[in-house]
Amino acid sequence: MHLNLLFGSPLPFGPPGNDRFKDTLRIPPYRRVDIGFSKQILGEGTEVPPNMKFLRGFSSIWISAEVFNLLDVNNVISYLWVYDAQEHQYAVPNYLTGGSLM
Repeated sequence: MHLNLLFGSPLPFGPPGNDRFKDTLRIPPYRRVDIGFSKQILGEGTEVPPNMKFLRGFSSIWISAEVFNLLDVNNVISYLWVYDAQEHQYAVPNYLTGGSLM
């Protein structure tokens, strides 16, 4: 079994092309938990059954299952900058897959 915990601090950002000191907005913290399970089904010392001769070409076979974003957190990864009719800029968040939009 393996467990992966990720946390990213809320980094500052601002409109593209501006100086860094004008980055007054903050991206939300990135949080994610992944879990996975693996099992070796063929390895050193494992006898290959006679009815499975096709497996003799392999030295090792593993089977695994993983669940990404176990807590279903809707993480923002970047922002798309759009302009309105008066040339005001707005940051529209880009979300990674997973997470509900509510």
